[in-house]
Amino acid sequence: MPHYLTEKEIERWSDLEASFELLKTDPTAAKEKFDNLNNDLGKRSYISMYGSAMALEKLIEVDPKQERNAIQAFRVLVNFGKKLPKEIMKPSLQSVVALLMQSGRVRMAVSTLEKYLPNLGEDLELKLLLVETHIQNDDPEKALEVAASLDRNVDAVKILEARALRTVWEKNVADGVEPLKKAADILLTVSDKTAEVVAMLGEFLQKSGRQDEAVKLFEEAVSAGVFTSIYQRAGSLTAGLRAEPVWTDLDLAVLEFTQQEREEVVQAVIFKGLFGEMEGGNTKEGVWGYFGLHEKGKWLTDECKAVPQICKKLKAAGYGTVIEKTYISLLYPSSSTFPHCAAHNEILHLIIPLSGTTNLRIADKNLVLSEEPVVIDPSFDKEFFNEGSEASVILVVSLPHPDL
Repeated sequence: MPHYLTEKEIERWSDLEASFELLKTDPTAAKEKFDNLNNDLGKRSYISMYGSAMALEKLIEVDPKQERNAIQAFRVLVNFGKKLPKEIMKPSLQSVVALLMQSGRVRMAVSTLEKYLPNLGEDLELKLLLVETHIQNDDPEKALEVAASLDRNVDAVKILEARALRTVWEKNVADGVEPLKKAADILLTVSDKTAEVVAMLGEFLQKSGRQDEAVKLFEEAVSAGVFTSIYQRAGSLTAGLRAEPVWTDLDLAVLEFTQQEREEVVQAVIFKGLFGEMEGGNTKEGVWGYFGLHEKGKWLTDECKAVPQICKKLKAAGYGTVIEKTYISLLYPSSSTFPHCAAHNEILHLIIPLSGTTNLRIADKNLVLSEEPVVIDPSFDKEFFNEGSEASVILVVSLPHPDL
């Protein structure tokens, strides 16, 4: 029984305990019980309110509209400030920040943490969360400032500091690779070289021109069992999934685009300048553009209006069933990317050339993408080049890994 319960809550502990147990299987019923308990206990039962907020958070899985209600419920709790027991305040603050970030309200997540952190003293876990929110808010300088106030011998602090330095570099690529060199040196001191750490460290070494060190790192990671291949280096690898850089035996719905439809893409994306820069800081030279069509499980209405026939055929063929992105990618002439890997190995990419010629090196294979579609596993090390005289355009469709 929690030590912070009031006398009335202690009297109703068996009901509270039963409601928390019910929460595991039926959050809707649990929320009703928590709300009734809160009413019975004078509408100021922190533990009942917390249980109700947790139920709303669970309900988001089946009803995404509950996200707003869950955020509001947790915000009501943290607004009690120092009156709220730390055992409820801390997880409530963590939940509301996570939900705000999930909904894209990163600035609000930052301000919420900054407002209520003083009520919780020097809590390393929440300070690390604050560093993370600053990174997500595209404010690496503030992230580094907070990280500098923490114990920099802690691996988690080092990892976040390195990520913040990567964001500094991404915002100021023209200023040189010094932030990446510093980030690499920090990660070299991390004691637990997980797949995430090795993938990030290898990226920084490669981009800062320390290729030999990167190769040695990857070879050591394979020997240590962190990776199964020097080429497949996703930060998160689901075990047991077939791993092939290029797939040739998948039975996929056929997609055929007319020359007019291909020209429609070129006109809309290139000549009208609708594309943005590809995220991730992996552009090595020139211009690597991105035009999203499907993200987070939803087709993007305005973008699909620009290339209606492409989206119509993708939907008709049954694509767009995963939350990963489907997008149009373009490379200007004499443009190239750094070697890079996807964050995990649970998806494949169907690549359909639409215009021009794109050269792709994935693992130890070299492909020329000009007419025929190809399926790759993006968790393998890869880089794209355009050595032609005109922009090259490809359609990238995310597919669920067939072994899942």
